[in-house]
Amino acid sequence: MAAEEGMAPSALRVLEEALGVGLTSAGATAEAVAAEGAYYLEQVTITEASEDDYEYEEIPDDNFSIPEGEEDLAKAIHMVQEQAIDTHILEQKTVLPSKPAVPEVIEDFLCNFLIKMGMTRTLDCFQSEWYELIQKGITELREVGNVPDVYTQNMLLENENKNLRKDLKHYKQAAELLVVAEVLSFLVHLHSHTHRSKPWKEQIICSSNNWHIPQMIFQD
Repeated sequence: MAAEEGMAPSALRVLEEALGVGLTSAGATAEAVAAEGAYYLEQVTITEASEDDYEYEEIPDDNFSIPEGEEDLAKAIHMVQEQAIDTHILEQKTVLPSKPAVPEVIEDFLCNFLIKMGMTRTLDCFQSEWYELIQKGITELREVGNVPDVYTQNMLLENENKNLRKDLKHYKQAAELLVVAEVLSFLVHLHSHTHRSKPWKEQIICSSNNWHIPQMIFQD
């Protein structure tokens, strides 16, 4: 009986070391160990199977098939490419009809001309008198007719020419500012060299008449 009681605490310690926890109820555990018998720990070596001994099965190329998801993606890409080709062919075959030139009404032509010339008072007088004649029935819009296309084209060309002259003026001003900036940069660079060495300063003074860029300032 004493041997069994000595065996129980030793078995309890073995369980505590194996589980890594402390058992609070030592009496109950001792009774359970005494009832079930002693526990022993054995060292077991597990060997892994070598990969060289494993036989790999070769899959033939005939059994290769595209998964369902990738097959759907390939179909979608093919459909998009076909749709792009069809759209390109339709764009080449489709010829948009040219819009007919709508002639300008004389009333609009005169109003645009007065607005262009800045004749606002004349424009007000013309519009008031024009609509007064229409309300009285003396003048009908159908009888007035349209402005010939030549006059409309001349006005458009004149406006384009006016815009080109404005752009040319702006370009000239920008070119002049660029020349002035280059001259000022040259003079600043020249001034910095004159303060570095006296022989260089004397050489610049002697040959100052040969420099054409500074003379442009006085010519303008």
